[in-house]
Amino acid sequence: MTKPKHILCIAPAPSDLSVAALLDEQGIAVELTEASFPETLKAALEHPSRWDLILCDATSHVDLGVDAFLEPVRQSLDASLVLIKAADSPLTRNFALRLGAADLVARDDLDHLRMVCERELLNSAMRKEIRELRESATAATRYPIGDAVMLPTIKDMSPAGRKRSEGHDERPESAVQALPAETARIRALIDAGGLTLEFQPIILLRGGEERLGMFETLVRLRDESGHLLMPGEFLQIVAAAGWMSKIDLWILRRALATLKEMQSGGQTQAVLFINVATETLRAEAAAKAIGAFISAAPITPGSVVVEVRKSAFTETSSAVSRLARMLREKGHGLLIEDANVNDCGFLTSHRDIITHIKLERSMMRGLVERYVSQDAVNDLVRCAKDAGMSVIALAVENAALLPMLFSAGVDAIQGHFVSMPYQNLMYPSIQRVESTTGPAWRSARAKD
Repeated sequence: MTKPKHILCIAPAPSDLSVAALLDEQGIAVELTEASFPETLKAALEHPSRWDLILCDATSHVDLGVDAFLEPVRQSLDASLVLIKAADSPLTRNFALRLGAADLVARDDLDHLRMVCERELLNSAMRKEIRELRESATAATRYPIGDAVMLPTIKDMSPAGRKRSEGHDERPESAVQALPAETARIRALIDAGGLTLEFQPIILLRGGEERLGMFETLVRLRDESGHLLMPGEFLQIVAAAGWMSKIDLWILRRALATLKEMQSGGQTQAVLFINVATETLRAEAAAKAIGAFISAAPITPGSVVVEVRKSAFTETSSAVSRLARMLREKGHGLLIEDANVNDCGFLTSHRDIITHIKLERSMMRGLVERYVSQDAVNDLVRCAKDAGMSVIALAVENAALLPMLFSAGVDAIQGHFVSMPYQNLMYPSIQRVESTTGPAWRSARAKD
């Protein structure tokens, strides 16, 4: 028999809501518990892991001071908070998001209520699974935010990995030692804490709404001498060894932590662009975890853009659709990182989920060397913008490109011409920035 989901109802009595009947129609059994007074709410939250969903009357959220009750248990809470309002209430979804709620639903909009409850129960289940996977590891193989991703952790989301964390490693040490020399070297560098993130600015090329602090998240690996290896020097080895999905999760968790730090430090408009490999989307558990981490992150709506390759749409179409849906629910974006001049049909057919595109590196080179026509680029950019997408030019290395990109209608540019990556904005060294310099994302005006 399916274990019932536990829903905490703050102020709205269970009898006032039809959620149990609505979810029962979908085959979801629930148990509703009412907490309409401070004493009952405090008692209910003494066991935060019990709850799969919290429904709260929007007015009572303020009257009861619900935030004060949730704050001490927030780190142990896997349930989403959904606010319920009267049909004539002027409260908006943006207001609910600022209060930390996952959504705002009108009391009499039963279809919306059912949909939101289903979605957030699924999110809660994923958070619980991720928490259990992390806590199943031993203290030596856990990966707290400031530590390196260890190779036992690289396997920790598979059933085999969980067996290993319990002391049942089906892969003998001799097999580990038998890794090809370069693969073993990369593994040793990762084990030593060599993975590092840099953040390269993306600069607006055109006027319009100002968007401060857009950064591309770039992964690097420190070698034995402390020099940084570029992605081409180690990511192919990581992919061949089957570690890509766990590296992507490492990158995502640390990028989200950095983004939270940036926004807490005053850069409320900061946006991070984060790449997810097609290999990661092929791994179902990892693909779901990507969406769950972003959904649960305490960051500003619209401040994450996930980058994928076009191949993901054919090789992992269901994973891309699921990820796009979760991003859209939080106002975040999905970017195609390898758009080419022949892709108008592709963009048009996926206009409902793609929000950004990047013009690939070879297109920039082709413009400069005249084997890609300006008209072809103009047509692609026009097609993307007609579909409601923002256009970013990648690998802008010299000034010759600027008039070409501007005339094509490109929105923003990225590359060494506008800025090298910030090497003093790295993770985890972001937490050790000297107070005399201040965080690198602070504007010159903020420093004055």
